[in-house]
Amino acid sequence: MAHVPYVEKDDMPEEYRYLFEENEAGELNVFKAVGNNPAVLRSYMRWGTVLWEASGLSRHDVEVVILAAARELDAPYEWHQHVPLARAIGVDDGTILAIADGADEDLTEREVALVEYTRAFLDRDVSESHHDLLAEHFDSTTVAGLTMLASHYLATGYVIDALGVEPEGTFVGWHLENAE
Repeated sequence: MAHVPYVEKDDMPEEYRYLFEENEAGELNVFKAVGNNPAVLRSYMRWGTVLWEASGLSRHDVEVVILAAARELDAPYEWHQHVPLARAIGVDDGTILAIADGADEDLTEREVALVEYTRAFLDRDVSESHHDLLAEHFDSTTVAGLTMLASHYLATGYVIDALGVEPEGTFVGWHLENAE
C-alpha cells in the first residue's frame, strides 16, 4: 500500500501537469507518488530522460541495465514497468528470463558485461575485472553514463520501496507468468 497519496494530473499545479502529458510512460504510480512534490518529480523525470538519451547505450542496453537493476534490487515495480518496454524495443524473452534467473550463460558477452557491472555497482563491489570487461564493449563516456543510469535505478528502487509504490495491474512476474 502506498504511503503517500497518488497525485492525479488535475491535482497538480498547472505548470507541472505537462509532466504527465508529455512523457511516453503516462501517469504511472511512481510519478503520482513523487508528484506530491512536483518540482522534485520534474527533476527526477529530467534526470531519467537525460540518462536514457545521453548514456551512450542503445535502447536495448538501457533496458538490460534497468532489468538487471530491478532484479538485483528485488524491485517488482521496476521489473513490471520495464518488461513491456524491453519487449517493445526488441529484447527477447530469453534475455529477460536469463536476467531474472541470473543465467549469464544465456546472454551475449555485451549483455553479461552490462548485467555483471550493474549487479556489482548495486552491491558496491565493482572491481577492475568489471571495468576490463566493460572496456571490451564500451568507451569511458559510456561507462560513466552506464554508472549514472544504474545509480538512477538504485535511487528509484529505494524511493519505490520507501513510498510503497505498487505496480499498475497484476505484477508481470519474475518469470513472465502474468505477461501479455
